Amino acid sequence: MIHVKSKRLNHTTNELSEGRQYYHQLASIFCIMGDNPDIAALYPPPPPFYKFFTCENVSTFNSLRQSGKSDKEISEIQDIKFLVPPQRPNKDQYRSFGDIWWFKDKHVGLKESGVQQIYDDASPPSAGSQANTSTTENVLIENVNKDTENIENEEEIEEVFSGTRIDELKKMTKSLLLNYLELVGLLAKNPALAQPKIDHIRTILINIHHLLNSYRLHQSRETLIIKLQKKLEETKTETLGIHDTCSRVEKKLDQLVNRLEEFKAGNKANSDGNQ
Repeated sequence: MIHVKSKRLNHTTNELSEGRQYYHQLASIFCIMGDNPDIAALYPPPPPFYKFFTCENVSTFNSLRQSGKSDKEISEIQDIKFLVPPQRPNKDQYRSFGDIWWFKDKHVGLKESGVQQIYDDASPPSAGSQANTSTTENVLIENVNKDTENIENEEEIEEVFSGTRIDELKKMTKSLLLNYLELVGLLAKNPALAQPKIDHIRTILINIHHLLNSYRLHQSRETLIIKLQKKLEETKTETLGIHDTCSRVEKKLDQLVNRLEEFKAGNKANSDGNQ
């Protein structure tokens, strides 16, 4: 009996200690929130100027707008200035939720993202190969270049698969494996020197990911082609089904017409026999 009571007492003590640790953790979190209310791990509080968006201030703002007041004049009023819509930033980028975004959608390069580019871009043909081309080919190349420039003015040219890009992907994959093995060795011998190697691996992965993303347009085009082909096959199947149904209906109608004619002929023969 005493042994059972001691077990229950130990169990209750453990529960109390766990509860005490839980409340200590909550208290520490609340202390952190009090010291830094804009902590990134938690939802930030709403901006303080939302209190100025009252019905009275909104009606006052609308009346001032209708009276011809400019935004600059309205922004000088203490309680109404927060209702003036902010102007668009003059830069090409803006920050939202901790990330940098572009006003115009475009393919951002590694250098613009602040990442070192470790692969070589596709190089143009050499001068010797260009010198061996004929005059007609040169004229065609000039026309193609002009058309390419016109396309570049409208939209970015899609990058296509090339042997150079595939070779670069293979080299970066091998380099990634080698750096990973070196990282394992550093972690076993001297973990303090592992951070530069981790940064190098991160750079390699970003370059691989960026190079693969350059083929997204090609992937979307191929996906669209597959969907269109599938839709075309479905349309052909439906068309064949409609033709089969129409042919069966026509046969049924022909049979009904023949039966009707036979019935009329039989009735006529019977009427003639009775006469």
